[in-house]
Amino acid sequence: MLTLLTHGGNDEFYSLSMFCTKAALLLQMSGEAWQRQDVHDPAELASMPHSKLPVLSDETGTLIPDSEGIRRFLEQRGAEFDTGLSAVQKGQSRVLIRMVDEGLWLQLMCARWLEEDGWAGMRQTVFAGVPEAPVNEFRAGVLEGLHFAGHSRFESSERLARLSQDLTAIEGLLGDQRFLFGDAMTAADCSAAPMLQALARPPAAPQVVDVVQQHPRLLAYISRVMDRAALELPRAA
Repeated sequence: MLTLLTHGGNDEFYSLSMFCTKAALLLQMSGEAWQRQDVHDPAELASMPHSKLPVLSDETGTLIPDSEGIRRFLEQRGAEFDTGLSAVQKGQSRVLIRMVDEGLWLQLMCARWLEEDGWAGMRQTVFAGVPEAPVNEFRAGVLEGLHFAGHSRFESSERLARLSQDLTAIEGLLGDQRFLFGDAMTAADCSAAPMLQALARPPAAPQVVDVVQQHPRLLAYISRVMDRAALELPRAA
């Protein structure tokens, strides 16, 4: 059986890492038998490939890192995540996944780690009970990375304006469809829904949550993908 090594979750999120949730949705779509194992020990996390999660362990103990690496692994075993899509739609799906995984992810990182009200929520949830000194040191490293990427150099109003543009684009692609490319879930939904869900709820900063709440069609879409799928996804023991 395959084992998905993930960050933990709570009542709001299957995992507080949207990429772990993405990997779980891909595994669920693949039809493979799998189980979940949460990683809490920092030393164990540091020993993982790339020192991050998600990581998939196969039947031989081989570790497959990263949600996109896990997707390729599953496809090599016969999974098909874009059934019925044309070549153009598959291209659009790939572009959308990159937009979500790299563009909206930076928005989420700023909403949780940079904005003070978002960070306060992180301290109360993700880092509850963890000593302040190591957490602040870790946050400093994250903020340094966001500054290097350039996203944190913008004013909050500029980040929010860009977020609104991206959400409008996704909403336009979704239209009146159940999922991004029609009546069935595809790989793009596995990326988009968890990321949108994270932006729509604390510990994302309230001003970010407010922007997402202005897109009711996306909120309904999140519910279709996540609320139903969450009932089917394996839970950690």
